[in-house]
Amino acid sequence: MFSSKSLSSFASCLVLFSLSAGIHRQASAQDGFPGDRLKELAPPNFAIGGVMGGYDTESLNTPVLDLARSEFNAVTAKAFMPFGPWADPNQPIDTSGLTQNVAWAVQNGMQVHAHVLVYPTENVRLPWFQNLPNEDVEQVLQQYTSTMAGSVSGGVWVWDVVNEVIGDNGDVMDADGLRMGLGTGENYVPYKEYAAMGPDYIAKAFQWAHEADPNALLILNEYSAETVNDKSDRLLALCKRLRDQGVPIDGVGFQNHWLDLRYEPNYDSIRENFQRFANEGFQVFITECDVAAVQTQDPAGNPPTQEQLQRQARVFSNLLQIALEQPACKSFLMWDYTDETSWLQDTDFTLTLADRRPGFSDTVVPPGTSMFATPISGGDGVVPIAPKLAYLQMQAVLLNRPFDTYRVTSGWDWQTSYLARFGQPNLDGQFVPGSGVYVERLDDQSETWSSLKWELERIDASAYRIRNLWGDGADYLTRQPASNDDPNQILPGGTVGMQTLNEAWTSQQWFFIPAGNGGFRLVNGWAPEDGVLTREAQGQNSAGDYVPGPEIRLHPPADWSSQVWYFHRIGQ
Repeated sequence: MFSSKSLSSFASCLVLFSLSAGIHRQASAQDGFPGDRLKELAPPNFAIGGVMGGYDTESLNTPVLDLARSEFNAVTAKAFMPFGPWADPNQPIDTSGLTQNVAWAVQNGMQVHAHVLVYPTENVRLPWFQNLPNEDVEQVLQQYTSTMAGSVSGGVWVWDVVNEVIGDNGDVMDADGLRMGLGTGENYVPYKEYAAMGPDYIAKAFQWAHEADPNALLILNEYSAETVNDKSDRLLALCKRLRDQGVPIDGVGFQNHWLDLRYEPNYDSIRENFQRFANEGFQVFITECDVAAVQTQDPAGNPPTQEQLQRQARVFSNLLQIALEQPACKSFLMWDYTDETSWLQDTDFTLTLADRRPGFSDTVVPPGTSMFATPISGGDGVVPIAPKLAYLQMQAVLLNRPFDTYRVTSGWDWQTSYLARFGQPNLDGQFVPGSGVYVERLDDQSETWSSLKWELERIDASAYRIRNLWGDGADYLTRQPASNDDPNQILPGGTVGMQTLNEAWTSQQWFFIPAGNGGFRLVNGWAPEDGVLTREAQGQNSAGDYVPGPEIRLHPPADWSSQVWYFHRIGQ
């Protein structure tokens, strides 16, 4: 259902229909939202978005989802075992809610962050699972994980494989700081996963997920580990142990629920924490961000003040800035993105906000509290959907960010496919920038070459110029004209090269068309119907398969991995 071919076909149709007709952007589906949409301002391969509704979404044609389609390039699709997929063990696992939501997202060109395969804190709510004999637990977890991940294989960008397994101070934990159950004392409920399998359930869940969906990024998701603290220390140690065991873990999700009004996040500590995970080779994701503006029992009579909204906007925009500064950070996702649909509006639970500062006590937030914790008001059909100050400041952070620097790889044999600028020897025998481009292998030597580094300069929604950083950095990736005997007739050719900037040339404009799983087709603005950047083959092997070569040309859109390109952010 979610094959690479289906995603490619969707992108190809979008290229031919939109670009050939000269339609470079879609109008916003939301009135009252100024400027460009968040997804249009976000750098390529950086996901910005929020969570969809429940597992069994009654309708996919709602104002809130229309907002997501307009604003975001990614959504989080929820799937908790107790709530929808497998409430009754005598019935088959129901994957329909997940497949429906993923299909909707893919159809609308959005990446999917799926949440979650193994969630011990929620699984304690499932009586039949809690009552299983210990010897049956592994088979049941494997069945569930494999079924859910396999049902949307190829359509999911990131899976939260395991959620919230690092203990807080006061929890019942093992020697490595893993939570063994929920609560303490007479209220303690052991996690069935841990009781039956010990800590091995985490590693096995990652292995099952990888077998079911080998192309998805697999991460461990956690709360209250955003800064450098004892919990994030234990989280990093767990991730390193898993990796050292050969477990296919790609990164870590940091939830970022900032609900305590007594202080702002320690931004320097967040930067330091993200960097140490990046230094260990883990990708970083902001997965569930919300920021309380107020805590009120009377939302109509006591809404947030202007000062409180300014504080909220400052926190949202600073967190987004941190994400953009860190090349290893791949997403900024909100758990809810409209106030009136948020889990933090008119709550039906007691919430304890742990304060890790010495000498400070925890805060207990009673049921019936509203926090106005998103950057957009409304969402319930009564209060109009409108941008808050937080949205406007997030928009400004995206708009005013420095140019981003990338390495670019082809989807066809990506290990040997870094886009590079040719060099040529000068009279002194030193290599200087040439006019051609090709594909280069990345190794310890080429990793230092500026010829493999590209800077994106945004022109408009989804449109960029691509500048190489070798030499004076003044040359841009350009479609070359075809050979022609008539000097008065200049026609687009099938080759690309490097030329100095001419702002009037559409041959230096490249449109980024999502191709699934974080990849893009690069479509040239000069005759886009046959202007897709493509890695050429260099013959066939003994089995008759085409072999990727170093040459780069332009072709019409096709279902080829050689036309999909991935952007790896290495700095600003």
